[in-house]
Amino acid sequence: MFVHLAKRIAMPNDTPVTKCGWNAVDGYVSAGCADGLVKVLKLEIPEIGDARIRGVAGQAQLTKNQTLEGHVSSISSIAWNEQFGKLTTADANGTVIVWVDGPQNEFVQDMLNNRTKNRISDMKWNSNGQMICIGHEDGNVIIGSVEGSRIAGKSLTNNKLAKVEWSPDSHLLLFGFVRGEIHIYDFKLNYIGPVHIFCIREGVPSAEIAGIEWYDGRNGLMSMNSKSLVICYENGAMQLMSREDDPSPIVLDVDMHVVSVKWNDNGSMLAVAGYQSTGDKIHNFIHFYSPWGEHLRSLKVTGKSISDCAWEAHSLRLVIAIDNFIYFANCRLDYKWCYIQDTVIYSFYTCTRPEHIVVFWNTKTNEVHYRYVRNLLTLGGYGSYCCIGSFIERASSTNNTLTDTHVILLCNSIGVTIESKYIPFQPIHIYVTQTYAIISAKSLIFIWGISGFIGSQMIKKQPYEKFIQIDDPATVRHGDELQLSLMANLDGMETEDPITSICGSDKWFFVARTSGVVLRYALPACTLMEKIECQFRISKIALNSIATLMSIIDTNGNCMLIDMESKEPREDIANFKKTDVWNVVWANDLPDSFAVMEKTKISFVRGTDIEEAVPCSGYICDYNNLQVKVVMLDEIMKMHVKGVQAPSSDYITIYDNKLLRDMKTACEKLPLEQVSSLIEKDPHSQLWRTLAEEALNHLDIKVAEHAFVKIHDYYGLQFLRRLQQFQGEQLKRAEIAAFLKQDDEVEKIYVHMDRKDLAYQLRRKLGDWFRVVQILQSGAIASDAMQNEAWNELGDFYYDRQQWATAAKYYEQSGNNSQLFYCYTFIDDYSALEKLSQSLQENDPLLKPIADTFAGVGLCEQAVDAYKRCNRIQEAVQMCIELSQWDMGIELARHYNLSDLKALLTRQAKTLLSQNKPFDAIELYKKSANYLEAAKILYEIAENHSKENRSLLMKKKMYILCGLLVEQYRTAMKTTSRREKKSTAAISASDALQGLLTEETTGSGGVSDTQLLDNVWRPAEAYHFYILAQRQFKANNPEAALRSALTLTEYEDILPVQTIYNLIALCATSCGAFNTASKAFLKLEDDPSINEEDRKEYQKLAFQIFLRTHYNHIFNWNLYKNDQEEYCIPIIESSPILDRPYCFDKKKRLSKNQIMIEESPIKDYFKASLCACLSFFWMFAGIVCLIQSIKIRHLLKRNNSQFNDEARQLSNRLYTNLVLTYVFGIVIIGVLIMTVLVTFIVGIKGYFSKSL
Repeated sequence: MFVHLAKRIAMPNDTPVTKCGWNAVDGYVSAGCADGLVKVLKLEIPEIGDARIRGVAGQAQLTKNQTLEGHVSSISSIAWNEQFGKLTTADANGTVIVWVDGPQNEFVQDMLNNRTKNRISDMKWNSNGQMICIGHEDGNVIIGSVEGSRIAGKSLTNNKLAKVEWSPDSHLLLFGFVRGEIHIYDFKLNYIGPVHIFCIREGVPSAEIAGIEWYDGRNGLMSMNSKSLVICYENGAMQLMSREDDPSPIVLDVDMHVVSVKWNDNGSMLAVAGYQSTGDKIHNFIHFYSPWGEHLRSLKVTGKSISDCAWEAHSLRLVIAIDNFIYFANCRLDYKWCYIQDTVIYSFYTCTRPEHIVVFWNTKTNEVHYRYVRNLLTLGGYGSYCCIGSFIERASSTNNTLTDTHVILLCNSIGVTIESKYIPFQPIHIYVTQTYAIISAKSLIFIWGISGFIGSQMIKKQPYEKFIQIDDPATVRHGDELQLSLMANLDGMETEDPITSICGSDKWFFVARTSGVVLRYALPACTLMEKIECQFRISKIALNSIATLMSIIDTNGNCMLIDMESKEPREDIANFKKTDVWNVVWANDLPDSFAVMEKTKISFVRGTDIEEAVPCSGYICDYNNLQVKVVMLDEIMKMHVKGVQAPSSDYITIYDNKLLRDMKTACEKLPLEQVSSLIEKDPHSQLWRTLAEEALNHLDIKVAEHAFVKIHDYYGLQFLRRLQQFQGEQLKRAEIAAFLKQDDEVEKIYVHMDRKDLAYQLRRKLGDWFRVVQILQSGAIASDAMQNEAWNELGDFYYDRQQWATAAKYYEQSGNNSQLFYCYTFIDDYSALEKLSQSLQENDPLLKPIADTFAGVGLCEQAVDAYKRCNRIQEAVQMCIELSQWDMGIELARHYNLSDLKALLTRQAKTLLSQNKPFDAIELYKKSANYLEAAKILYEIAENHSKENRSLLMKKKMYILCGLLVEQYRTAMKTTSRREKKSTAAISASDALQGLLTEETTGSGGVSDTQLLDNVWRPAEAYHFYILAQRQFKANNPEAALRSALTLTEYEDILPVQTIYNLIALCATSCGAFNTASKAFLKLEDDPSINEEDRKEYQKLAFQIFLRTHYNHIFNWNLYKNDQEEYCIPIIESSPILDRPYCFDKKKRLSKNQIMIEESPIKDYFKASLCACLSFFWMFAGIVCLIQSIKIRHLLKRNNSQFNDEARQLSNRLYTNLVLTYVFGIVIIGVLIMTVLVTFIVGIKGYFSKSL
C-alpha cells in the first residue's frame, strides 16, 4: 500500500485538536479541540463525471464547516452513532452532549448531561447503535440507550479507568485501567474475568493503555483466523487477538509512544498513531499493520504532537489530528487483483459469506464470472493464466494431526481451474510468465511449469517443479513431496531478510529482499547468476519486456532504474529518480517506456524523459500501443459495498501517452501528408494506425493506404480496394465507420439515408438483437419472420445467461415452443407448461417430452393428457402404475382395451416385492381393486411378524387390515355378481364351480384363498383377547383378565399353547381360582412342545402354590350355555353380554357351543362365618341364663329374707338377659330373611332377563 498527505485544515485560534472521528455513513468529519470547540466538516470528492478526476484523484471540496458550541473544557472523547446519525462529545469536566443532524442540515443539541464533574476518559457506541458506554476517570461506568435512558451503572473503584470497548455482539464490555489491567464485564456490568496480557512482560513497569479497538465484523473478515481485537499500550507494546480469551495472540512492539489505534472499515488494516523522541526532536508516525501483525507501511507526519486518527468509510482516506490541524491522507490500497486477456480479476469479501469472491470481469464483452475461494491469500496473472493462492486445512498422511497446507490454482480468464498444486508454505508473492508461475514465501521460492495454449489446443508441458531456499542457494530441489516437506521446515525458520518482491521473464527471474539485495536466477536451471546490492530497502521491482531494464521502488516511494545489460557492479541510471511512486508498469511493445503511478497521478516515461503527469485514481492494467488501460478498483469496491454485483465499462479508462496525444493534435491542425512525415521520424504501429483512421475519416485514400502499408495491414488494404467501388459519399462513410467499428455512427448514417433495411442488416450481422427489435418496430420493413427471428434471438440471449423467465417471454412472442418448454421446465412453471401442452397440435413431437416432464414431477393427470394426445397410451398406463394412480390406469386400460393390464400389474407387484417393498405392492393391489391379493401379502407379513418378537398391537392391526381387505373383496364380488346377473339370465353350474375353484388358488403371499376367506378374523380376535387379558391384569382386575384369558383356549392354532396357559395360570392364581389354575398347570405339564426343564419348573411352581391353598374357588365355565341362544365373545367388558348379536368384526356370528365363564354370586366363606357367629352367640347367651337360673334356685332353697331379696335381683337380671337375647336373635334372623329375599329376587330377575 501507499499513503500520502493530501490536504490540511487549520482550527480557529490555533487551538490544538485532541480528538477526531469520521462518520462512515454520512461522511462527516468531527474534530474536538482543547478549548471545547467541536468542528463538523464534510470533505467530498467527485463520484461522477470524468474518470480522470473521480475518486481520490479528484479535487476534494469542503461542503460543510460547522462549529458546535456547548463545551468549555478540553474534548476528551468523540463517538459517532452512524446508524442513527448522532454525534456524542465529552469533555474533561464530565459534560456529555449528543448532537443530531437537524432538518436544515445543521447539527443541534439533542441531549445534554453535565451533572458529574469527573473527566470522561472514553465512551463507545455498540455495533448496532442502540447502547452507549460512558466511562469516567474515577471508575464510574454508565450504559445508556440511544433514546437517553439509563440502562445500567456501576462504580469500578479498583483503578482509574482509561478505555472502554464493546464486543461485536454487544454482550461483553472491556474496561482498560490506567495501570494496564483489562477486565471483562457483561452488558449488565457483572464482572466476568480479566484479559490475559501477553505483550507486557513480567517485571516491566506497567504502562497506560493507549487504545482498545474491537472490529465488529460488519463488512466481513479477511479469513476465519483474522485478528479483530487490538490492545495497545503507550510504550508501544501491542497484542492482536481474535477474541477476549484468545490463547495465542500476536504480540509485537511498534517502537514508539502510541496515542491512538484504529481499525479500517473491513478489518484488513490497523492504523497506529504515535511519535518517537530523539533528543529534542519529535517525529510523528502512523504505522499500518495487517490483522496478523505484518507491517505494511509507515507515514511520517510533520508537527509537534499527534493526538488521534480516524478512517474514512472505504479506507481510502485517513484523518489525522496534529497540533491545531487535521490532515487528510490518501491511501492507495494493495488489492488482490491481476489483469489477463482483457479480463480484470479481483477479489473482495463481505459479511454474508465466509469466502472471498473472486470476480473475472471481461472488459471487452462486459461478461462477469464469479468464483468463491476460502482464505484467499494472493493473486497473480499473465497472458492467458492467473494463479490463485489460498490457505486450506488438510489431514496429514503421516499422522492424524492437521497441517497447514496451501493450494495454488491455475485458472483461465473465466475462472475455470486448469491445474492445481498443493504446497506446505504460505504464498506471499505470485508472478506468472508465459511458461512459469513463480511463488514465493518469506525465504522460499517455488517455480512451477504451467500449461500453455498454442492455437486452439492446449499443450501440456512436462512437469517442472523446483524449490529454492534463498538463504542457501545450494538448496535447489525437485518438487517431490519429501523434499517439499523439508523445504517447508526450512521456510518455517524466521529469516532476517525476507522476500519483498519478485519479477521475471521466460529466461530469468529476480528476487528482491528487504535489505536491498536483488538476486538473479536463470531459467529453467534455477541457478543463481547475479547478486545486485542496493543501498535502500526495496518495496517493489518490475522488469521490462526484454529483461534489459528494471525499476525499483524503495519503502519511501522513490523509483530508480537499473540497466541489466551494463557491466558489474550495477548502478542506477543517472538523471532519473521519481518520488512518491507506488507502482510501475512497463510497456509491452516499447522496452524503454513505462507508466508510473505517483500519489494520485499517472505519468509516462520513455528512456529518462518524463512526461507531464495527469490525475488518475485507478490501477494500471496494461500499457500497450502507446495507451494505458486503467481500472477504477476503488470505485468497484464501493460498488460492491452498496450491493451492486457486476461492474460496467465506466470503470475502465484509457490514457494516451504524449506521443500519441501530440499525433492526434497534429492530425487536427496539419495536413495528413505532413503528419505522415512526422511519424516517419519516430514510427510506431499505433501512430500509423491512428493516421490511417484519420485519413479514412477524411476520405484520404492515399494516406490511408500508405499507413496500412507501413503496418502491414492486408485487411485494411483490401478494405480500401472495396471502398473505391462505392459511389455515394454517405455509403463510403458508412463503410468506413463499420470498418472502424463505430456501429452507432454507421446506423446513424443509414437512417439518415432512409435505408433502415441496411441498418437492420448491420445490427443483424453484429448480433445486436435489441437494436434489431427497435429498428423493426420503428419502420415498415418488418415481416413476421424478421420479428420472430429477433424475438427468438433475444430469448437465446437470456437463455444462455440462465434468465429463464425473461427468455420465456421472448420465446412466447417468437412461437419457439421447444425452447419455451425448456424455460418453463427450468423455472418449474407447470401451469404454463400445461397451457403450452394444450395449445399444441395432436401428435406434436413436443408432447412426449412434456408428458415425461409432468410424469417426472408427479403430475399424473397432466401427463396422461399429454400422452393421450400423442397416442402413447401404453406409456400413460405405465406412468400411472409407477405413480400408484391405479384407478386412472385401469380406466385408461379399459377405455383403450389394453389386454395386458393384469400381467403388467402382476409384474409390477413382483418387482416391488423383490425390492423389499411389500407395502407398496399392497397399495398397488388395493388401488387396482385387487383386494384379495393385497390381503394375501399383508397376511403373509403378519404371519412373519407373529413368528418374530414384534409388537402385539402391530400384529393385531395388521390382521384387522387383512380382514378389512377381505371384506372389501367380498363387497366387490357381490357388486360384480349383481352386475353379471343383470346382463346374463342364468349362470351355468360349470361357471359357478369354476368360480368356487378359483378361490382355492394361492396368491402372492403364499396363502390360499379359502384359508384367508374363512379364518381371516381369527388371528385378530386371538391377539385382541391376549392384549385385553394383559391390560385387565395390569389394571388389577385379575378376574376379568381370567375370563379374557380363558377365551384364548379357542385359539390354540394361532397362539402358542405355553403362552395361553401361562396367562391363564397367572390370572387364576391372582384371583384365587386355583381349580382353574390347576387345570392350566396340568395342560402345561402335558404339552409335548414344552421341554423337560420347563416342565419340571412348572411342576415345582404348582407344588409350591397348591401346598398352601385349597380348591375352594369355582368358576362355572358353561353357566350360561344353552341350545336356544347365541352369545358373543366379550370384546371390551369382561363378562358375557347377551344383547350383542355379532362378534369381533360385527359380521361373524358365534357357534352355540361357545364357552362362557361366570363366577358364583354367593360366597361360601360368608355363610359359614355367619352360621358360626349365630351359634356361638346363642350358646353363650343360653349358658349365662342357665347359670343365673341355677343360682336363683339355690338361693330360694335357703328360705331366708336376705337370700330372697338377692334371688329377686338375680331374677330381674335373668329376665333382662332373656329379653335382650330374644331381641338380638330376632334382629339377626330378620337380617338373614332379608338377605335370602333379596338374593331370591335378584335371581328371579336374572332368570327372566336371560329368557328374554
